[in-house]
Amino acid sequence: MNKFKHLDAKTIELAAIAASIAGGCQPCLDYHFKEAIKIGCTIDQITEAVELGKMIRQRPITDIYDQAEKLITQFPKE
Repeated sequence: MNKFKHLDAKTIELAAIAASIAGGCQPCLDYHFKEAIKIGCTIDQITEAVELGKMIRQRPITDIYDQAEKLITQFPKE
């Protein structure tokens, strides 16, 4: 990962964990979790990265649910 000048290895792995969750890639999560542990990330750091990924993944789901409700409420019930 030496192509990054401003991000250290821990930051990169934590970002990769969040991206793995957001993207729904289990093999990616497995790999980056192990790498994060190997380079010294704490479980607390990994937990926060997981929570970040969950928030990112949930956003479009919440938005589409809200939009569906908005559309439904525009029409009177029969």
